[in-house]
Amino acid sequence: MQVSDGMVLKKLGIVEVDYFGLQYNGSKKEALWLNLRNRICDHEINGSTRVYRLSLRVKFFVPPHLIQQEATKELFYIQAKDMMVKGLISLNSKDCDESRLAKIAACICQAEYGDQTCNIHQNTVYSEILEELIGTCGREVSPAFVEQISAEHSKLKGRTRSSACYIALGEVSQLPTYGCEMHRATSTSGADVTFVVGPEGIVIEDNKTSSTKSIPYGQIRLATHNEKAVNITLIDDYGESQNEELFKLRSRKSAVALYRCITEMHSFYRCDTVGSHVQSQYCRDFKGTFVSIFNENSELGKRYIFDIQRTRQEAYDLVRRKLYAKANSPLSSPSHSSLSSNLCASNNGESDDDQEEDFCDDCFNENGQLSSITSGKVNIGDLQRLNKNQQKEVKQLKRRIQHLEDSLTCCICMDKQVCVVLCPCGHMTCDDCSSLITQCPQCRTNVDRFQKVFPNAGISCREKFSKDSDSVKAD
Repeated sequence: MQVSDGMVLKKLGIVEVDYFGLQYNGSKKEALWLNLRNRICDHEINGSTRVYRLSLRVKFFVPPHLIQQEATKELFYIQAKDMMVKGLISLNSKDCDESRLAKIAACICQAEYGDQTCNIHQNTVYSEILEELIGTCGREVSPAFVEQISAEHSKLKGRTRSSACYIALGEVSQLPTYGCEMHRATSTSGADVTFVVGPEGIVIEDNKTSSTKSIPYGQIRLATHNEKAVNITLIDDYGESQNEELFKLRSRKSAVALYRCITEMHSFYRCDTVGSHVQSQYCRDFKGTFVSIFNENSELGKRYIFDIQRTRQEAYDLVRRKLYAKANSPLSSPSHSSLSSNLCASNNGESDDDQEEDFCDDCFNENGQLSSITSGKVNIGDLQRLNKNQQKEVKQLKRRIQHLEDSLTCCICMDKQVCVVLCPCGHMTCDDCSSLITQCPQCRTNVDRFQKVFPNAGISCREKFSKDSDSVKAD
């Protein structure tokens, strides 16, 4: 299923694939995440025979300044707005004050409708946006509040849609329920509670009394599930285990979804890397269990519990390296793009470049001269192909020189030449940037010491040696 998810994101031009997932509705209309490591037929999607209806959703919300692609920001904005409309991101007066709500509404208006106008329908647009956003939380809209939105909207004049979306995401990311998942459950005392699983931990809210209990991830010793129940064992300030708390959900799939959500949220946001104990957890169906009695290494009937592959930092670093390599790749140069767009496959499957290279090899004799010239015949077509081949070699040399120059440029400021080695990893930066960092920007290794180098020293020595050699030959 990673193929399907990757194909959708590839069509959208998105490299940040670790933030997204595919979602479907269970038998009791609960929203469940598709496990991308398992077959789609193993999920028993409700109401599906041959056609599966899946939703591409943001699974892990990160702060807007960590999003590196505009297409990803657009999808984050669309889903954040949808979650505010559905009440999944709370906009009540306790979590969101009027000034922040006014900024969010103004940014949405700028993104959806553009610059502020002076017609009489502008306030109607504000009222419609507010009714859509806070219709589920019951906040009242006063004329003074509408004027506050108008004032915020006037400050956004000239902003593009992408810029307005980014500002809106920045405001929404400050809300306490940003990036959280909601799961309804029942406690052992029979109370109806909601699990709010987020980047920092779990908040258990009593739906009747509105009382909350916050549990950071560091306080959770163990989380397990058994059929429709989820068991959570906590530790106190002295590291001693407390009593186990049990919560019942409406289906076994809901219990697995809550258990999976807690584990994957903790791994993505709080861990340096995804542990092998998370990646290797699996269960088997009846047929696979029977076969495993005779061959425990059999892959038959194996269903993985988690599909998370990277943490937030690992995903960010991987995308940064991919985008940097793509920007500096010869495939992204205009000359290569214009050349590759004109290529077509021949009957035997070879490209025009391959045929041209074979032809040019046939044109030259052992002395490196054109065979047509040595035979006393000058063919204009051969000369044109030779000229084209030489131009191609010049372009390749220019790209190689550009790569060498980029490799000697500081990866932080992308302006000055590298002259400091970071020990022990060996990556290099410029002198100014090295004084501002404590970790390597490429591999995240702690820097023990900085070693000054002189990359131009060898070049100047070679130039001096070549000049001396030329003067000796002249004498």
